[in-house]
Amino acid sequence: MIITLIIGLVTGLFGIIIKVLDNSAKKWNRAIGTITRSELIEKISEDTDGRKSITYKVDLEYSYSKNGEGKEMVGNQLFPYVEAWSPFKQEKIKIQEKLPQGTKVEVFYKPGNSSMSCLIAGANYFPYYFISVGLFFVAIAVVIWIYDLSDDLTLVLDQIIAK
Repeated sequence: MIITLIIGLVTGLFGIIIKVLDNSAKKWNRAIGTITRSELIEKISEDTDGRKSITYKVDLEYSYSKNGEGKEMVGNQLFPYVEAWSPFKQEKIKIQEKLPQGTKVEVFYKPGNSSMSCLIAGANYFPYYFISVGLFFVAIAVVIWIYDLSDDLTLVLDQIIAK
């Protein structure tokens, strides 16, 4: 039960931290940039049993200038802090179709570190997966805890009845 609870809390906390960081990126500075590369990448992974899984990512590259002037920066993140690999190919194809090479885009870049940038801030769905899994594990731990309490309750009832 304790291990299940710890897994749930750590996983949920990780999701919450990523969500908070994602929302904080909405306050980053903004610049106009241009998509310089937009390709669909496929990654095939194999587990120890030989089962294969395929995930996809839109490999983006965009250029932008801090405050529209000065040194040109290059970025490649769709969302801040996380890479967006997914088993849903059609979702990635739609993203790629909306962001073809040459498209003008709004770029969010971190004020203290202008090389850290992204195209979408505050709308990342990825943390919700971790929060959901964390809540699931916490719920399982609570169910196990309640079940353990029910055994203790029967012992108490046995003591009361015996007297």
